[in-house]
Amino acid sequence: MTTLDLLCMAMLVVITVTQVVLVARFSRICGASAGRPAVTATCLAPARVVLCLRGSDPFLGETIRAAVEQDHPDYELRVIVDSRDDPAWEEVRAALAATRPRCRVVVEPLATRPATSSLKCASLLQGLRDVEREAAMVALLDADVVPSATWLRTLGTALAAEGCGVATGNRWYAPPDAGLGSWTRAGWNAGALVQMVCFGIPWGGTLALRSGLLDAAGLREKWAAALCEDTLIPAALAGSGQRVSFVPALIAVNRESVTLSSLVPWITRQLLTARLYHPAWPVVAVFGLSAPLTVMATAVALGLAAGRGAGAVACGLLACLAAFLTSLPTLYLWIERVVLRTIATEAGRDVPASPLGCVIRGTFAAQTVYGGAILRAMVLTSTTWRGVTYAIRGPWGVRLVAERDAASPAASAATLHSI
Repeated sequence: MTTLDLLCMAMLVVITVTQVVLVARFSRICGASAGRPAVTATCLAPARVVLCLRGSDPFLGETIRAAVEQDHPDYELRVIVDSRDDPAWEEVRAALAATRPRCRVVVEPLATRPATSSLKCASLLQGLRDVEREAAMVALLDADVVPSATWLRTLGTALAAEGCGVATGNRWYAPPDAGLGSWTRAGWNAGALVQMVCFGIPWGGTLALRSGLLDAAGLREKWAAALCEDTLIPAALAGSGQRVSFVPALIAVNRESVTLSSLVPWITRQLLTARLYHPAWPVVAVFGLSAPLTVMATAVALGLAAGRGAGAVACGLLACLAAFLTSLPTLYLWIERVVLRTIATEAGRDVPASPLGCVIRGTFAAQTVYGGAILRAMVLTSTTWRGVTYAIRGPWGVRLVAERDAASPAASAATLHSI
């Protein structure tokens, strides 16, 4: 048995065991948070919900209707749309006209388009203007989330816990079709969900924070020069005594479809934000690259073992490889079971279990896509987000360099989530 054989076997075992440990930790975190804390006056303190939009989203109307019908006594919804000519502007107006909001609603076009941050961060800063005087809590919502009626109350309850400065949910993809792109995204996201929860990476699609932290943690200053709003939060909170808390009940189910060609740039951008802003990036990168590299090395080792007639060694390599490959869909189904149990209990959203064939294709494809996206994210110096191209010269060196009309076919094709 050669050194390559031993190394491949050991790496396959280590990767498989590490994945099992992370999923087990994710399961424990979700189980430990299953109890419903008591609702207090602090949970129902005045709140502001900010929704930033550029371009159309498949379920935007449902998002708006759900956002204005929250079971919360005192909140305001601020919707910042890229411009009055943006297709989202009329969609928002139509959705509001068909509802009877339980809250104050303000809809504004983006007033300024700075060249030193993403338009998402610019919209967010506009939506948070003067918020400290009006609200104790700020909640961020994305257009691919249709919140339950208790969404805002649940965020407030999580924030009321001692030491919690930021409460966050996450997303789960339940593809409506059997497309490879949709299931590759679902497979990749299952692993990303586990890593985000275990490494304390918040998700801006469902996120709340105490309004006093905006200045105390320097978030306004950081957002004025940043690409994204969420991944940088843990580092900003360091030393403040406040923590990020994951709320399993706020896992949002997304039923959108996606093509493989549009998925790869999206995954790359998610990883780029981790590289720029989160201290766990080296761990994420090493872990993401180790699996595809080890599989390729194992294939080489198998060929060499067969060539020299080492049947026992080849069988050992095959056994380790089979165990790793089998673990991919198995872990996905374990994660899915935890998620479905959580959302069925907390949010009342019944989501069917995934077809095994789709899970196998999606998890295997995700491994290949993931490795390539990590390598690209390591060297990326620009990215395009909803038709807007940004040059990246470090975490706080974001420059807007080109922009398409949000209503153009090219920009619409690039739309996966709210800006």
